[in-house]
Amino acid sequence: GSTDTTVTDEGGGTDTSARVYNSAHISIANATETYLTFNSERWDTDTIHSTSSNTDRLTATTAGKYFIFVHIVWPPNSTGKRKVFLEVNGSTIIAMHVQNAEPAYYTFQSLATHYNLAAGDYVKTKVYQDSGGALNCESNSPFTLEFGMVKVQ
Repeated sequence: GSTDTTVTDEGGGTDTSARVYNSAHISIANATETYLTFNSERWDTDTIHSTSSNTDRLTATTAGKYFIFVHIVWPPNSTGKRKVFLEVNGSTIIAMHVQNAEPAYYTFQSLATHYNLAAGDYVKTKVYQDSGGALNCESNSPFTLEFGMVKVQ
């Protein structure tokens, strides 16, 4: 990550966390599972994210139980479903949210889970839409195209 610091809270613990985002919309092709990338960091206290390589992942450099979340938004569209997944090590889906398209409103999706990660395990966000054409995952800072995790134990 771009900020390699350890923060000590008043209780004597450390903050091991990162929150990252993409500063631009990401076009998602029709009926294609796609990993989201994140080009910017709000913070990163444990080299969890890189803005120069593997920008699609958050890596647990410290083993433990993590609270992991993602927030995305799709533009109004009346066709198909919208899916968002959290996936560990490129193969294990640990959380998923599926909903129908919203014809008159933006489709907001937030997904979170609590998961035990070994040092070196990484988490990625994958999305899918089947509107019949490409749709953007829209960047609306600071609440969409946001991805993060915090070590809780």
